[in-house]
Amino acid sequence: MTASYLSLLLADGRLPTGAHTQSAGVEPALRHGMRVDEVPAYLRVRLATVVEVEAAAAVVAGHVWTSGVVRAGCGASTVVEALAEVDAAWRVRTLSDALREASDLLGRSYLRTAAAVWDLTPFATAAGPWCRAVVLGVVAAEAGLDAEQTARLVAYEDVQTVVAAALKLEPFDPSVGVRWAADAAVAVEALVSRVVDARTTTDIPAHSAPLVEEWGQHHKTSERRLFRA
Repeated sequence: MTASYLSLLLADGRLPTGAHTQSAGVEPALRHGMRVDEVPAYLRVRLATVVEVEAAAAVVAGHVWTSGVVRAGCGASTVVEALAEVDAAWRVRTLSDALREASDLLGRSYLRTAAAVWDLTPFATAAGPWCRAVVLGVVAAEAGLDAEQTARLVAYEDVQTVVAAALKLEPFDPSVGVRWAADAAVAVEALVSRVVDARTTTDIPAHSAPLVEEWGQHHKTSERRLFRA
């Protein structure tokens, strides 16, 4: 299989990774007053903050896996230890435990599915939890995707998750959602250019989106919700 084909496979929302249970924060955002017509702006904010952090972490994880690098910046002696450093770097940049838990859930599901296709030893048998960014970075690297394709995969998947969730929560003309996803391409490519050269944990940015994280915390304890996060 070619990398292009595999990137389509990994970005497919029908891949059994549990992504359908996530709204990328759009459900709590709508519940806390964001209008549907503000979804494009919400996408741009995510791509410039939390998604960029995740994409950079995925790119670094992919580099560690591909090169067999035994150091990701501070003293790791094995690939798994180096990946654990990448995982920790993502966690200290994600203050909301609700968002971290959602990422761990997706990472676990993604790893279980991918390990059935590719040999991810010793990563697949190492103790977790692993955030989604690290799992996706390793899987993408094992599948032959380069850093640019990996970053684009992370960003594109987030765009599609937001648009799909918005459609379920506040139904509107689906063609509008397609236009929003197409319009987001400029922000996606800008993100790719910013993170494509990330190689160590110090290259992972520390952007935050306080309101997105606050909404995620409220959503965690909400008794009326369609999505887990």
